[in-house]
Amino acid sequence: MLKTLHWYIIRELLRLFLLTTSVLTTLLAFGGTFKPLTKSGLGLLQLMHVLFYLIPAMLAYATPLAALFAAVLVYWRIATDNEVTGARANGISFYFLILPALLLGLTVGGLDLVLVDYVVPSFLQKSSRAIQSDITDVLLHSLGQHQPFQVNNLVVYADKAYPIAVPESDEPPPGAVRNIIQLQGLAATVLRDNRPTSIVLAKTANVIIDKIRKLNQVQVAVQLEDGTAFDPNSIRQIRGTIRYLPPDGKPYVIGSLLENQPKFFNNARLHRLRKDPLTFQPIANLQGQLKRLQTFDAITQYYLSQFKPMQPLTFTRTDGRRIVLESPMARINKNHELIFSRQAASRVVVNKFVDGRVTTAYSANEAAMRLATNDVGSKAIHAAIALSGHILLQNVLLKTGAHAGPAQVVLGPLKVPAVGRTPIRSDALPPSPAQKSLEWQIAHQVQHLHHTITSELQSRRSFALSCVILVLLGAALGLLLEGRNPLAVFVVGFVPAMLLVLLITTGRTMVERTTGSTLPGVMIIWLGNGVILMLNVFVYSKLLRK
Repeated sequence: MLKTLHWYIIRELLRLFLLTTSVLTTLLAFGGTFKPLTKSGLGLLQLMHVLFYLIPAMLAYATPLAALFAAVLVYWRIATDNEVTGARANGISFYFLILPALLLGLTVGGLDLVLVDYVVPSFLQKSSRAIQSDITDVLLHSLGQHQPFQVNNLVVYADKAYPIAVPESDEPPPGAVRNIIQLQGLAATVLRDNRPTSIVLAKTANVIIDKIRKLNQVQVAVQLEDGTAFDPNSIRQIRGTIRYLPPDGKPYVIGSLLENQPKFFNNARLHRLRKDPLTFQPIANLQGQLKRLQTFDAITQYYLSQFKPMQPLTFTRTDGRRIVLESPMARINKNHELIFSRQAASRVVVNKFVDGRVTTAYSANEAAMRLATNDVGSKAIHAAIALSGHILLQNVLLKTGAHAGPAQVVLGPLKVPAVGRTPIRSDALPPSPAQKSLEWQIAHQVQHLHHTITSELQSRRSFALSCVILVLLGAALGLLLEGRNPLAVFVVGFVPAMLLVLLITTGRTMVERTTGSTLPGVMIIWLGNGVILMLNVFVYSKLLRK
């Protein structure tokens, strides 16, 4: 009889739990696809993919509520039908009656922990890729609705947009699928810190979209027909004819939309990031910029060590051409630029050589060597000499007289000296303002990452434990409030569940935003479980007395 009653309660709990979970998960999943359906213009196939990938995430939210509803309704019914009275009359322990609810709570809690730790992050990443893979339709839908389309820091508008056939001569990269969208009446803006730096106009343009599945990324480039860039704060033209966006011809790379969101990482990756934050891409990019500046310091000090007053200092380009500078004085300023300056009647002289002969000569009161790279991963060091003061230019081959010259001499990509083989160190100088800013950003990002990981791990475990406590509370309330309206009984148990979610959310926000100890936020994350646990103690003590 004990075994029969036990399995009877478990069967009823599972039946209601599975039915409620199915309904809630379906409703939440369709709600999650409402925005992609109405705003992004996804195709039916991609929309079904998004719906499928959202199911585990919605399941993780639905299971605790479904388990609570099942426990309340099943135990309310067996209490209202006097089945509990009959069981007690036959000597069946109250604890035996609650045991199925405990088993359901433990099962749901374990399932929820597995979902939020591993399954949900994986499926959400796949959902992001499904939206990303349909970027062609998203672009056509956005521009067709006269809405902006943004790729990284580029925002594009167009009067018309339509697909065209890919020319046979225009081959995509290996393993890529290429689509081309032609735009009529293009207007684009390039953002920096969410502010426009330039406005680009073109009569027509081709947007080239390459989907590379092996790398899980999409590359987007824009070919312009007689494009022109203007200063957004005036009507002044700031650049001549532009043929490509980005101007360097390299495509914009779009990775996973959730790639740099720790909230969507699985448990193993979160623990790896906690041990080594420098593997997190935004922090790695900042660290790369800092190392680049340190490399610039080493190169700057190398040229300073080679400098001798009024003696040739040679800069060699990667194509073999030379630029030779002569100056009476040299120093490094607080921004770690190598400054050459005049002394008395002696001026700074810069000579460009082609085929061993001087072709162009510059002279100025002062010159600053400035180094740069196109991107963090680039090994090519580009250099320029910024002239100031009274600047003169002379074309030696034409034997013309000196006249006013430009304010900058482009050295181009340099052959980087083997600074690692010299005793010069990149840390021999005090940090520049740019380096101090990067160091602060890295420290801030590392701290924020640690806080985000802490909030994510703690909230996931708190939410999983709450499944057990909520189910036990639901079973006790169902027994205690026998004969009452079942929906009213569920609402009574639903209020603590909402309080729990509110406290977990508040605690997560506190942990992520704090710059000090995370302990207060972590305590708030677990406070909801503590409150429901105390409520359980109160309800069960009252139930046992009854």
